[in-house]
Amino acid sequence: MAQMLTLAALAADPDRFNLIDVRDAEDYAAAHVAGAVHIPLAELEDRAGELPAGRTPVTICGKGGGRSAEGADMLHKLGHPDAVWLEGGTTGWRAQNT
Repeated sequence: MAQMLTLAALAADPDRFNLIDVRDAEDYAAAHVAGAVHIPLAELEDRAGELPAGRTPVTICGKGGGRSAEGADMLHKLGHPDAVWLEGGTTGWRAQNT
């Protein structure tokens, strides 16, 4: 299973990461982590080639866990062994940044 990225680690070096919000369009539109690109989990496999090289992919969901961990695991299988998921997801990030 993919590893979790802490909110503190993201805050310490944000330019190192490529943030990917894997929720549906409605949830993404309601609120998302600043700088996150929207690639729904159902589209992630087909769109994995869009991820830039040289930055660690970080999948993000609402509260962190379920879908984001699934997305990071999927990216591992698609050749992104450094993919991780964000602790606390969008909810945790907003709590620290709004």
